[in-house]
Amino acid sequence: MRRLSLALCASLTLLATAAGAQSAHAQSGGAPLMVSAGQAARISLSAPVRDLVVGDPTVADVSLVNERTLVILAKKVGSTTVLAFDARGQALADRQIVVSDIPAGGVVVQRGGLSATYACAASCSPLPAAEGAAPPK
Repeated sequence: MRRLSLALCASLTLLATAAGAQSAHAQSGGAPLMVSAGQAARISLSAPVRDLVVGDPTVADVSLVNERTLVILAKKVGSTTVLAFDARGQALADRQIVVSDIPAGGVVVQRGGLSATYACAASCSPLPAAEGAAPPK
């Protein structure tokens, strides 16, 4: 009888551990969140957040809109990580944030060593060239 109890406890412990790992993996979001510098993005959480951590606050900042909604403000080109935890210390989010200088809907055209960036919606318009760069001819 004691062996059966031990086996049952061990099985339940393994199941709980596996479920927790799946939950944490599902909240990681998989692919990085891509945001253009100067733009914002939203992350929705499955439970109320208590603690937030930003790996590199010079790259992106995070604001709490309400207990389940984060807004990421991309500051400068680079990458960082945003972590969110609930009141029990369980991870709600573990997202990599990648900030680029290409605007949403933008296209970069490379010709040899030269590049040009275009903002595209219904049609594409060239953006001012970065210092030292010239638009392709």
